Amino acid sequence: MDWILDRLLPDPDFRTCHTRAVDAPPEAVWRALLSIGVDDLPVTRVLMRIRGGGRRPDPGAFVANGLIPELGREDGREVVIGRVGQFWKPRPALGPAEATGAEGFAAFSEPGWAKAAMGLQITPLDGRTLLAADTRVTATDRRSRRAFRPYWSFIRLGGAGMIRIELLTAVARLAERA
Repeated sequence: MDWILDRLLPDPDFRTCHTRAVDAPPEAVWRALLSIGVDDLPVTRVLMRIRGGGRRPDPGAFVANGLIPELGREDGREVVIGRVGQFWKPRPALGPAEATGAEGFAAFSEPGWAKAAMGLQITPLDGRTLLAADTRVTATDRRSRRAFRPYWSFIRLGGAGMIRIELLTAVARLAERA
């Protein structure tokens, strides 16, 4: 399949993919995905608060709230959020504003940074729907890749993994109730 995420980060240095089969049609899953809020994700809310130095995360939709820039969307099929940053730092530095749109993000190559994106993808499955959270990171140079690696090892299965699983579970629960 031709995914937006494949065009933005085709050859990532780091990647995880979590999936969930949902007993609901794709349209219901899409609506649920866009409506799930940070307040519907208690583990995510705590982790975001810890990472944000105690600041409460903004309420509202998790995916479509603008906290993380949207890099692409094909309604009913895929939405990609992501940003450039130095995520490995205790207080992550965010990349330049020109890297927050799809073209700027894809073209960004200044050394010392990492480009991270998550694609949330919907695939019809014989009356059900496969929902995927595909997370990819590409470092812009060797030094950044080395700096990011321990951070990735720490968050991949812990915080980031738990956030993806909680998000997919919440979307499935909402879509299946609809």
